[in-house]
Amino acid sequence: MVKTIIFDFDGTIADTLESVVKIVNDHAEYFGYRNVTKEDIPYLQGKKPKEILSYLGISIFKLPLWVKKIHSEINKEISNMKPTVNIIPILCKLHEDEDYRLGILTSNTQENVKEFLVRNELNFFDFIRIGKSVFGKSHMINKIIKQRKISKSEVFYVCDEIRDIEAARKSGIKSVAVTWGYNTKDALIKENPDFLVSTPDELRNIIIS
Repeated sequence: MVKTIIFDFDGTIADTLESVVKIVNDHAEYFGYRNVTKEDIPYLQGKKPKEILSYLGISIFKLPLWVKKIHSEINKEISNMKPTVNIIPILCKLHEDEDYRLGILTSNTQENVKEFLVRNELNFFDFIRIGKSVFGKSHMINKIIKQRKISKSEVFYVCDEIRDIEAARKSGIKSVAVTWGYNTKDALIKENPDFLVSTPDELRNIIIS
């Protein structure tokens, strides 16, 4: 049976953390929240999105405009962003194997994702879906499963954040949390993902086993 591997984008495939922190700080004064310091980053990597927003002091009323602005600025930086770790070989291998279908589910924009994939020659994906909710993606996972008529038992969600593990669990699919992204290893462990990996080789072994 064909397996569907859904990848998160920011932090899992694209190394966007440094650029995002810079962009967030560039707009701190305009939106009225605190800057992210180097000392803040490890702390924030252990938190959920709502906790991060609360820590920074981002107004819920300004959140939609802020998110739109951040994504717009990421688009300007996308040409400088590179893939995380050494993830290209496993993506290439899975793409070439007819037993797998690859997709992306992200809260980033379609434009940003496509631009990144083209610039880095990562045209390996059968579909890209954009999660409209800032705090949850389970509804989009369910739509993917329904639209593509796939079995939940044959779906993996490869991700790097607590909220992604929660979404996978809510949708009844397996989560594979990677430690090279936005949330720390300890934070991911506390959320009890189905699998936890620290290298692309470990990821390959789980998916292909």
